[in-house]
Amino acid sequence: MSIPTIIKHSYQSNWLYQPARSLYWRLLRLDRLAKLRQEVTFYSKLLEPHSLCFDLGANIGEKTEALLKAGMRVVAFEPQPSCMRELEARCSPYRSKLSKCPCAVGAESGVTKLYVHAHHGHSSLDRNWTVGEVVSSIDVPMTTLDRAIAKFGQPSYCKIDVEGWEYEVLKGLTHPIPLLSFEYHLQKDNIDKTLACIHYLSHLGKLSINITPAEKLLFTFEKWLSVKKFLELFPDSFCSQKEYGYGDIFVSIQ
Repeated sequence: MSIPTIIKHSYQSNWLYQPARSLYWRLLRLDRLAKLRQEVTFYSKLLEPHSLCFDLGANIGEKTEALLKAGMRVVAFEPQPSCMRELEARCSPYRSKLSKCPCAVGAESGVTKLYVHAHHGHSSLDRNWTVGEVVSSIDVPMTTLDRAIAKFGQPSYCKIDVEGWEYEVLKGLTHPIPLLSFEYHLQKDNIDKTLACIHYLSHLGKLSINITPAEKLLFTFEKWLSVKKFLELFPDSFCSQKEYGYGDIFVSIQ
């Protein structure tokens, strides 16, 4: 079977040829390769080599791959089986530095329901999450950040991108992590969740905050801001800027 045929069948046979699918992604999406290179550079400057990182909401492994290529060790948390298979294929050259956890993360351990959206990147544990169309739901195991730290060790960095579930994730954390990031959206109910995340983290230590715009790992502020200064600017100063409709808030905890 030729490579083009394998690629074609990989989409028709429900993830049967994951390496071929990753090859398709790399050959035909040069913009994605450019983004990957940018992210590798970003993480290389942000973190020390061989740092332990948690990727919560790893999805198909784009951020996991960037962290691994930057020389980090990664624990990837992803409850969607199809996404985890893609992550495994994408990150197969780095198996020795990758630990996979096919579970969700929340405020307590147990079993919870994942609402699967038409686009896998929009699936959420929050039934009221409004991005995309829910096509099904599945029961998935759930752990907490505290339990994950007890099992894998203290991460230097934790990335949280869980489609409206960020505050629930943080409620399962009672020890400071040196650096973490979580996704924000500037819709009213999601702004409230973002402010709740910052308020919760402020009880774990002294915070320094920065922000990146949608799909672009580039810090907005040259010097990181205190909670007070950041909240003087967020969200009002960003609402009129289209590129900040969503993005990531980075928090350093001391």
